Amino acid sequence: MNDKDYFSYLYEIASHLNKEFSLHSALRMSLEKTVEILDLETGWFWLTEPDNKSVYLAASYNLPPALSKHPERLSGWCYCIKQYLRDDIDQAMNISEITCSRLQDIITGTKGLKFHAVIPITIKGQKVGLMNLLSKETRQLNEKELAILNTISQLVGTAIQRTRLKQSYKNHGLKSNSSLSNIIERVINPHIKDIISNLESSKGYKINEALNKTKELQKQLSLLSEESLEQERAETNTEEALLYPELPLTKRELEVLSLIKKGLTNNQIGNQLFIVERTVKFHVTSILSKLHANTRTEAVDIALKRGFLSI
Repeated sequence: MNDKDYFSYLYEIASHLNKEFSLHSALRMSLEKTVEILDLETGWFWLTEPDNKSVYLAASYNLPPALSKHPERLSGWCYCIKQYLRDDIDQAMNISEITCSRLQDIITGTKGLKFHAVIPITIKGQKVGLMNLLSKETRQLNEKELAILNTISQLVGTAIQRTRLKQSYKNHGLKSNSSLSNIIERVINPHIKDIISNLESSKGYKINEALNKTKELQKQLSLLSEESLEQERAETNTEEALLYPELPLTKRELEVLSLIKKGLTNNQIGNQLFIVERTVKFHVTSILSKLHANTRTEAVDIALKRGFLSI
């Protein structure tokens, strides 16, 4: 592929990242285009937890059956994650271990994937995540290809930063709107009602005029309150679309969580959903990670508060 094609793909990735409102969609699209650029097979993104001491799976593309049908194999630690969190990986690089550790000793469903590369993602020196790429061929990416991956890493890092800033801004805005609504409903309106009541018991043209003006003010404040609440609802919907991994859980994770809410054990959940207990444990770990919960009970409580589960 010549330089013109490379830059064309990079421009396309940058353009899509700038348009995407869902971080998950942005990451998946980046994976798809990166795999296409370098003629690879599959890949996935890990993003760091707030403590920067662990990571979670944020997006994947074209996983082989050995991973897509056994998601638990993408849980836990591996060579790349350990090296990244130890500050031993700061640029896109080929991994000397030919086969990804998550596919080692697996006989079927791997699609013959062997080649393994890792690309760290940072924002102003802060760890954000990493991308893994695999292909069937036993080869290493050259310097030009690694440079392209470093550029993609910067683009993705910028998209992640923008999404988090928007989320922070929305959260701040929601608090302001809630405060305004409370002030209007709890403080201003009661006082105005008292004024209207006092004026209604009096007589005279000026008093009637003041009464009309006060009633108009009350009407305007009520409209302002309604507009504030409408904006709050709209921003809540926008915020939920932006969050990842704090955005809604996967369909299977919601199924598992709803059964946890009913008090079922992992074994009982597995029997009801026709999956092995090991897979249930993986889903539970993922749920706790995404909701930043320490226990199953806490996860259910958080999900109820955020509206992921019905009471």
